[in-house]
Amino acid sequence: MSIKGNGKKIPLNVYLLKENNGILWGDRDVIASPIGAGGKPQKIQTEKHPLGPEGIYGTLFIRKPILETTPDWLEFIAQGLNESVKTKSWTNKSVSALLIVTHNSRQFAVAFGHGRHMIEPRLIEDRFGIRVVLNSVSPDRIASIDRQTFDASPRISRTQTIKASSVSDYMINAEQDLLRGLVGFTKPEYSDVLGPLIAGIDSFKASVPAELAGLEKFFTAVLDRSASKDYLARSLDGHNSEFSWVENLLPVKDKNVIEELEAQLWSALRSSEKSNMWLAIPDIIDWSNVAGFSYRAEAEGSDIQEILDLENFLDTFRRDATLDTVKRRDIYMIYTDGRVPARFSAFKCIYAEIKHKAKLFILHAGSWFGVEASFQASVEKYYSNLDKKIFAVPFVEYDHSGEGEYNEYVCAQASSTHAMLDRQLIRFGGSYDKIEVCDIYKKQGDGERGEFIHVKRGRGSSNLSHLFAQGLVASTLLVRESEFVRDVNKQLAKQGFPALSEKFEAKGNDIVYAIVDGENSICLDIPFFSKVTLQNCGKTITSYGYGIKLLHIPESAAYRIKVAQKEATKKLKKKATSTVKTKVKKGTAGKSTKNPSGRIRSGAKSSGIAPTPR
Repeated sequence: MSIKGNGKKIPLNVYLLKENNGILWGDRDVIASPIGAGGKPQKIQTEKHPLGPEGIYGTLFIRKPILETTPDWLEFIAQGLNESVKTKSWTNKSVSALLIVTHNSRQFAVAFGHGRHMIEPRLIEDRFGIRVVLNSVSPDRIASIDRQTFDASPRISRTQTIKASSVSDYMINAEQDLLRGLVGFTKPEYSDVLGPLIAGIDSFKASVPAELAGLEKFFTAVLDRSASKDYLARSLDGHNSEFSWVENLLPVKDKNVIEELEAQLWSALRSSEKSNMWLAIPDIIDWSNVAGFSYRAEAEGSDIQEILDLENFLDTFRRDATLDTVKRRDIYMIYTDGRVPARFSAFKCIYAEIKHKAKLFILHAGSWFGVEASFQASVEKYYSNLDKKIFAVPFVEYDHSGEGEYNEYVCAQASSTHAMLDRQLIRFGGSYDKIEVCDIYKKQGDGERGEFIHVKRGRGSSNLSHLFAQGLVASTLLVRESEFVRDVNKQLAKQGFPALSEKFEAKGNDIVYAIVDGENSICLDIPFFSKVTLQNCGKTITSYGYGIKLLHIPESAAYRIKVAQKEATKKLKKKATSTVKTKVKKGTAGKSTKNPSGRIRSGAKSSGIAPTPR
């Protein structure tokens, strides 16, 4: 048996398994058991092969059966093929394998093909690959950075450069960016063992000589690099490390704090108020190959969800469920080409902002992070110091069918001073197409400041993100583009209002953000990262010379009662529908044929729509 690779290299995708109180994980622990038919876990079937004499190089697991699928394009193409053409052999074959290696009392899982889906997700050491890369690359030779940016609409992005660049060239926002993945060129002292270019997320990726005998030295190096803190070392001239920002969103390690946070999370998940939490796949996805999502392994037609929805997901649990129940569940991403569905821990798909003992914590990708205290304090101070517009006529409590109807009512009460500009779009072209200057315009006069009032109902992060961006874009165009001002003046003229100066000056005008939510007696609060977005937009707006104000528009008691009654009716209907489905399933048990690959059957709807935070 040869153990040398004749100078060739092989790409390795390496996961570190969590420690188990000094005991090695067994085969049954390591190999995943996705939920199958009937809601029961089904162990992935494998062939087991020791590598080397007595398995000294590890144990190889080959997934069985080897998946063979028909390309999704074949049915389409077959319509034009002659019947004599034999297409049975036109199939895709996928071999997945997993190599388990024990080294220095730690276990590694090396995935080949789609072997990563064979690993029990709960055993994977979080951010192992990132730690190895952080401690092994040169900060001035970075090829790609994946980041999660926390603001009103948290987003995952990947930035690559044409050539290796310094970390500073990636325009990192030290206060809001969480490092999720890193690709860079290895420092000279580690390149012989790890290879010249390495990448890390939870797993560590490197191309190494194809020699089994060299794996021992490789695993020694990655263990050492993952435990190091070299990436935080100051430069020779005393400056902070270029990676020091990685510590701004600090992972929570205290088990007692984690238990308290999870108790608070579960309480919130069981309540009706989930404005700061949603489901999202915690990875960068190629949506062109995604058919949809399922909350169970063997998905068929109607089981495929076009978008992830937290409420719908929670509806799949029984009343006696706990957070541990959620942690044992998975969410499946269904591919259009019939591949084995990608499997994600449901807990890792939950994004949540939790305030605990006056500090903000974020649940992301299954881990808790604490927001750096000084950053949180500065944002809260900015928000609390914003001017508040007094709630008074012509504004009234909200009891309307929508924002448009409300805005029309307000303007009708003061038609000589307030112009209705809601849904009056200006086609300005470029990146600013179809712009609303505001929802309600209050003219200047008699010592009164002009007001561009933007109205939005609800405190959801995505709603507020749109609200703040609308104010920023419109206020920018007013001071920069005379053509835009001329278009605004055409709208004002139709309502008998005087024109704005084409050389518009922001001074003497306010941008007012009016938020419709809750009772009159409550203090208006919004999600933390919505405050971050407001601060970023607000500082730019005030730099033009505008003032900026917040207005809280309360909902009337009658309106809140109507909403509560509507929600109660909706829940009763959902419960009735669920009962009917359960009876139907019991009546048809054993009659349906499941689709083992989890791919959508012919005729099933698929939009490939990406999930967005609600």
